Amino acid sequence: MVHQVVKLILGLSLCLLAVSGVLFMCSMALNPWDHFLSLNDSFHVGLQNRSFDARIMFFNNAEYGPYRGSLIGVQDASGKLYPPLVRQYAFGNSWGIYYRDFQWSDSRLWTFTFSLWYPLIVFAIAPLVVLSRRLSRSRNLLRA
Repeated sequence: MVHQVVKLILGLSLCLLAVSGVLFMCSMALNPWDHFLSLNDSFHVGLQNRSFDARIMFFNNAEYGPYRGSLIGVQDASGKLYPPLVRQYAFGNSWGIYYRDFQWSDSRLWTFTFSLWYPLIVFAIAPLVVLSRRLSRSRNLLRA
């Protein structure tokens, strides 16, 4: 039973590692502002690659695309932002994680990205453990 569970985990991990690798390679050719997958009207997924840092991007506005640090409003002569910003949440752009969320009275713009290095590393753990055990067994058999 344990052997079957290990095989299942190994197979699932290898499949997800392959999918992560394909996404990593696709990120080199795709532009998230032109090529993205829409799961509904306010949830889209795209890929981006900057200097071998492939990221998967989730965002809500297909017309604007993922937020990329551009203008979100204009100040009037008195210094008030138009349209008025109701709230703004932001964190990251370090360690491969980035989130920006802007809320106005009539709209919202959010973007969440994370590095594809995370799934590549996590899904490579099980195959590497199995491979290292098999290599150590074969070395022990050769010594005997």
